[in-house]
Amino acid sequence: MQVRLLAQLADAIEEATEDPRAPRVFLVEAPPGVGKSHVAITLARWSGSAYLLTSQKLLQDQYEREFADQIHVVKGRDNYVCERYPDARVTTSHGMCRRPGGPPCRCPYARARTAALAGSVFCSNTAYFLTLRQWQEEQLPARRLLIVDEAHNLESQLTGVFTLTFTPDQMKAWFGAPLPRFDAAEAYRELMADHVERLGREVAQAERGLESLKGARLGEEFLRLPPSREEQQLRAERDTLQNMLARLRYFVDTDDQDWVVRYPETLDAGLEIVPLEVSRLAPELLFGAAELVVLSSAYLGRHEALAEYFGLSSVGVRPFSVDSPFPLAQRPIVYRPVGSLSRATLAQLEPALFREVAAIMAGHARDKGLIHAASYAAAKRLERHLAEHAPLEHRRLIWISSAGDKPGALEHHRTSPMPTVLLSPSLREGVDLPDDYLRFQVLTKMPYPDLGDPWTKTRADRDPRWYALATAKALVQAYGRSCRHADDEGVTYVLDAQFARFVTRHRVLLPEWFLDAADAALRAHHDHARDAGE
Repeated sequence: MQVRLLAQLADAIEEATEDPRAPRVFLVEAPPGVGKSHVAITLARWSGSAYLLTSQKLLQDQYEREFADQIHVVKGRDNYVCERYPDARVTTSHGMCRRPGGPPCRCPYARARTAALAGSVFCSNTAYFLTLRQWQEEQLPARRLLIVDEAHNLESQLTGVFTLTFTPDQMKAWFGAPLPRFDAAEAYRELMADHVERLGREVAQAERGLESLKGARLGEEFLRLPPSREEQQLRAERDTLQNMLARLRYFVDTDDQDWVVRYPETLDAGLEIVPLEVSRLAPELLFGAAELVVLSSAYLGRHEALAEYFGLSSVGVRPFSVDSPFPLAQRPIVYRPVGSLSRATLAQLEPALFREVAAIMAGHARDKGLIHAASYAAAKRLERHLAEHAPLEHRRLIWISSAGDKPGALEHHRTSPMPTVLLSPSLREGVDLPDDYLRFQVLTKMPYPDLGDPWTKTRADRDPRWYALATAKALVQAYGRSCRHADDEGVTYVLDAQFARFVTRHRVLLPEWFLDAADAALRAHHDHARDAGE
């Protein structure tokens, strides 16, 4: 299957090389287990000059483990430790080369970036790459090939490059008080235009503050000691303000882009101003980074819609897809609806939902598993229910209460001899749990994007297709955790009755290999209900 896919891509690349009118953006859809990472590495090495992007650092680490001798990985500065201070853990964001009067940089970050820029395959996470492309474009010249793995997340990562974010403390520090609440982003553009020049002066003032910390000490004496907490805090504030100011200038100066305001009605709320779409941002920022582009994922959706969302012509993209190589028996879906779960019915249906989760866990008493919760709040309610009503199952639970807990929780799950079960709203993608690490998983609720979020609501109102497609991508990604290779097997339980309606209504959006499992699950449920006289 890999060989056939690579042969098809090779033909398309050859055509694009010979004919300037041929598609130059290739959409590769392949279910888990096909070996998309090996396809990506083969293409990257063939090109001789490639950017290879992953959506998460966990996936970047996976590429590094498996292909360390074929790629050069670079991450953000905070992922490296300054070697000049061996007795203190100082990240290279605060290392000697970043301090006033510091020597030329020879830190691990600088070495990794230099090696990646000089190497044939530059591997980084997508957010880091896009941020450099937008704000430091000269550091990333165009290459022959750009490969974006897990590209179903690309829209949100592109919007993140331009999103303005202000915490309550930042608003107080930079503007003197919380910013007023406006419904329209245009009102903030007019307000903030008056602050751009002043905030630029504050950056300069922070630079002078860093210089003043040297005091009367000579340069070498100052640099010999690790940076104080005060210096690290001041540099972090300076860097944050610089990054915000770059985005603020873009926001103030760009009047042909729609923006959405996120500003919850709570006392401790922060403010976000987010681009609504990326169709005018993506072509230069992303597709201008290479002669040829490959977007890869288990599922990307209709290629005409994807081209539209990224500001491309539909004739400028070419889709490629392969079926799942695994029999249905190794990757079944079991449909056990407890009701149609929604914001209105949640309180009524959650007790039955939680009892069903406990029953599934008891039925897999010796198996490791994963429970996909709808949110961190929903996960907490489930955790409390199990603690009170199903203590045996609760003892197996590894509840991931925040995004920062994910790496440690995954390591605990993999190393524990117990049949542990992960509970999280954030493990639908980007994690590899093959074999005994995951024999069952539970999708407690259909992964509809949250319409309580102003950006999601506005995006869905503007284009209902987008909302259905986002749901389909999240559903397929969650299902993809269950079977990772030819000898693997895992069952997926779906407990939300909205699953049947979604599959029926949006079949055209879903890949055939997923529909095979979904249709079998719906038929089995129907037959069971008929035999039971329901």
